[in-house]
Amino acid sequence: MFASRSRLLADSRFRVARFIAAALVAVAFAISHVAFAAQPEVRTPPEVRADPNQFIVVAVANPVTGRPAAVGGTAHGYGTGSNYRVSATAATQIRDLSKQYSLTLVSEWPIEQLQMHCVLFRIPSGTTRDAMIEKLRADKRVLIVQPLNEFESATAPKAEGGAQRTPGGFDDPYAKLQANVSALDVEEAHRLSRGAGIRVAIIDTGVDISHPDLVGRTALTRNYIDNDAAGFRADRHGTQVAGLIAAAANNGIGIVGVAPDVRLLAFKACWQPNATSSGRCNSFTLAQALADAIAQKSQVINLSLVGPSDPLLEALVAKATEAGIIIVGAVSPDPRFDFPAKLPGVLPVGEAETTGAVTDQIIRAPSRDIVTLVPNGHYDFASGSSLATAQITGVVALLLAKDQKLGSARMRSLLEQSTEKHDTTRGPFLSVNACTALAQVIHGALCGHTS
Repeated sequence: MFASRSRLLADSRFRVARFIAAALVAVAFAISHVAFAAQPEVRTPPEVRADPNQFIVVAVANPVTGRPAAVGGTAHGYGTGSNYRVSATAATQIRDLSKQYSLTLVSEWPIEQLQMHCVLFRIPSGTTRDAMIEKLRADKRVLIVQPLNEFESATAPKAEGGAQRTPGGFDDPYAKLQANVSALDVEEAHRLSRGAGIRVAIIDTGVDISHPDLVGRTALTRNYIDNDAAGFRADRHGTQVAGLIAAAANNGIGIVGVAPDVRLLAFKACWQPNATSSGRCNSFTLAQALADAIAQKSQVINLSLVGPSDPLLEALVAKATEAGIIIVGAVSPDPRFDFPAKLPGVLPVGEAETTGAVTDQIIRAPSRDIVTLVPNGHYDFASGSSLATAQITGVVALLLAKDQKLGSARMRSLLEQSTEKHDTTRGPFLSVNACTALAQVIHGALCGHTS
């Protein structure tokens, strides 16, 4: 693997350059046809990201309809075709709360799915966040009050190891390095399904939608962090996740995605402090992305992130699962981080390489030294349960393409029943087999793999 890594890094630029000329026309076409939202005002000012302890999230009842409402602000935002707006009662309550408790309104947003109006407040200097939350909890006008929680990408240190079989039927140059594709039996699975037309929402950092292996695979982008389109495409973590789900297969470029025929919806709710760091998000940005993913009729939502319990986000996840959306979430090794994997209806995904049993109720996929996309047309190795989560999202899309009525309970059962043990030079691990899962859905389907 070490030799393979050196070859990969050495010839990455050469291979991309070889194909970039042919991709330029397609890139221009794809970018011109991606649905970008109207540029909003900045959702999360730098001070919010720098010191979240000075901010709280408050929601009041807002059971009204009317003219289209703004998302993330009272004057600017995304129109989603809804007539939901802020009621006079909710607006008055927010104004009165602000005055009574000396709170400063930073941003606000009506959540149609919850029939609430949500506000990001700055607490007054000299007041602790917990003390302010306790005061507001006693106020009958307030439905939800909580910290502005922070969440982060589910990453792990790189470590060698994994399945030893390599796919032989793809013409993508780096497919031979994708031991994860073999462990998931993607080549056999693609004989049955490639995820055609399934709408997969990635709630993460931005995505390099112009990457040669992602051209034409993104139907919609939204940005709740800033107005920086170039920065959106330069984000690393979301690009890695998108590549594992949807990188083109058999196009003579790069790698193979688990579900190359899906339609991606890229929601930037997380930011990267620097080019190589993990993504960071907060309650407010994630809530906007979840609500938008529901409104845009996503069929699968990928949450390759972890964080604490969060009442607002939990309410939105419940709405999504009620709507039949499959949510795939990363499992954190930190027991304090309940979101999203421990929520009812969420498919919890952990690392195949972590010791566990089939009965531990965690769905597993490879996570160590996975070849995937990085911005500017490049490829690199990465590790973490973020990547395992993305691969299971791809498998879910393969299954939904064959039966869109599969709910989260049936989906979980299929994935658990198709989990296999793999013996490697670094010990055994457990992983879902995509073809075996598909064979349980498609009558008469057979898989020719060997473990």
